[in-house]
Amino acid sequence: MDVCEFPPMETRGLFSDERADLLAFLRELAASDWAAASPAPGWSVKDVALHLLDGDLSRLSRGRDGDPTGVLPKGADSAAFARMLGVRNQRWIEATRHLSGRVIADALAHSTAQLEDWTAGVDLRSPSFVSWASDDPVPAWLDLARELAETWVHHQQIRAAVGRPTSTARLPTVLRTFVWALPHQYRVLADPGTTVAIDLDAGGRWRLLAVGTGRWTLEEDASRDADASVSFTSDAAWRSFTGAALPANGVRQSGPDALTTPVLKIRGIIA
Repeated sequence: MDVCEFPPMETRGLFSDERADLLAFLRELAASDWAAASPAPGWSVKDVALHLLDGDLSRLSRGRDGDPTGVLPKGADSAAFARMLGVRNQRWIEATRHLSGRVIADALAHSTAQLEDWTAGVDLRSPSFVSWASDDPVPAWLDLARELAETWVHHQQIRAAVGRPTSTARLPTVLRTFVWALPHQYRVLADPGTTVAIDLDAGGRWRLLAVGTGRWTLEEDASRDADASVSFTSDAAWRSFTGAALPANGVRQSGPDALTTPVLKIRGIIA
C-alpha cells in the first residue's frame, strides 16, 4: 500500500501531549543539567532544546507564513542535503547557546502554542513533504506525525543525557510513523512477490512486498509466511530508525542477509 492510500493517522493531540511532557521535564532541570552531553554527537541538552526551537520557528515561518528565506536548495542528493542541513543547524545552535534554559523553555512553550493553532485546521490529506519517506508529496498527516516523532526522539535524548529512562508514552505512534521510511529507502533487488516481514513490537507487524525492480510496497500485518524477517523490540526499533546504538538482543533476523541487513540501515530522520 502506498502512504497516500493509507488511512490518515491523527497525531495532533499526541503532539500536544508530548510537548507538554517535554516542557514540564525541561522546567525541572537543574542549571548543570542543561550542559550535560546528549546522545546527539557534540550536542548538549541545551543544544537539543535549541534545535527543537529552531525547527518550530522555521516550520512556522516556512509553512504558516510562506517565507522561503530558510528553504534549502532543491535538487541536491540526500547526502548533500543532509550536509547543508547539518551546517544550518549548527550555525543556529552556536548563535543561540547564550540563552538560558528558562528562556529556551519559555520560547518553546510559545512556539508550541503557535504550531498547535496553525496545524489545528490542516487537512490531513493535503499534500506535504517528508524527504525520508518519499521524493513526491505525501499526505499532511505523515508530516504532522513526523513532527511528533522528532519531538519524541529529542525528548528521549534529553532524558538519557540526565540519566532518566526512556518514556514509552506515544512510542507506538512514533514507530508507526518511522515505518514509512521502509518502502522508500529499501531498494533491494528481488523477484516480484518477494516478502520481508517487519515486526516493530509496539509499532505493529508489517510486510514489504517486492513489486518491481528495486520497488517495494508496505502492507500492515505480516502474519503470512515471508522470505525473510526482521523483528525488533520497541526500544531497538526507534533506535534503529534514528541511527542510535542498538540494545543487546534487540533485533532478530531470519532469512538471507541480503534481504534483512538493509532494513537496519533505513532511517526515519535526515541523516
